[in-house]
Amino acid sequence: MTHPRLAPPHKILLATDLSCRCDRALDRAVQLAKEWQAELIAAYVVDPDQSRQYRFDRTPASWRRLPSPVERMRWRLKRDLGTSAEFIRVIVEEGPPGETLLSIAAREGCDLIVTGIARDETLGRMILGNTVNRLVRGSPVPVLIVHDRALGAYRSIVVATDFSEASLQALLTTSALFPGRDLTLFHAYDVPFSGLLDERDYVRNLRTMEKELGAKFLSDERVDTAVRASADVIIEHGTPGRLLADYVENEHADLTVIGSHGRGVLFDALIGSTAQSLIESLEGDLLVVHYRPGKGQ
Repeated sequence: MTHPRLAPPHKILLATDLSCRCDRALDRAVQLAKEWQAELIAAYVVDPDQSRQYRFDRTPASWRRLPSPVERMRWRLKRDLGTSAEFIRVIVEEGPPGETLLSIAAREGCDLIVTGIARDETLGRMILGNTVNRLVRGSPVPVLIVHDRALGAYRSIVVATDFSEASLQALLTTSALFPGRDLTLFHAYDVPFSGLLDERDYVRNLRTMEKELGAKFLSDERVDTAVRASADVIIEHGTPGRLLADYVENEHADLTVIGSHGRGVLFDALIGSTAQSLIESLEGDLLVVHYRPGKGQ
């Protein structure tokens, strides 16, 4: 049975808050748009409170033309884009940030959302806490969270896996977006009460089982032959979130990829209540691939 090959994105949505931290997301979005020959759309969402204040300001200075918040942010966004503005389409709308960005992405038919993590104490905290979480949880298309400067194309990529269908989709998406890159499948497992068991037999038996799962995972006919032959598989016993972060830092990986719905504690940690701290602490960039039942089957 043949399966349709996934294709790189045709449209990329850059979700920006105009902070200096989002400059990194802009640079990465531009690099990816050029690599894939994709259309790039930059979107900014205006807080409704700003618009209400504008409507009730009846005493502006005589010299001030007083553009609306939407018009002002559109001008700022084009200014900050600089020479890149020539091929980037700008959208500025008013509303709740997360919901509005998801609506723009759906309406425009975007295949990828790119955003950054801002450190600004006012706007940045909102983007980090609420908007990124809303995008990660609600977007049907992959969300790329940019930490690092875009010094070139991604080279070393770690795909976190629990050998589920969700993590298989993450692997298939990664190999389609970034063919020919160095891929590592990283799996960590931790079982409660392991200290009550014979440690050596316990670890040995579990590692054997996990290796068998990994081999079966890569043998799926949807996995590209080149990926099957070249991908490294790392299996470790311990706290999954901490081990993943340590491995990514130790190996200087450019990009970490996770599926948004897995069956293990690694995925519960990354998408659950501790998502914010992990997103902040993980070295490199993070790509979250939303699980879509039936996709690629």
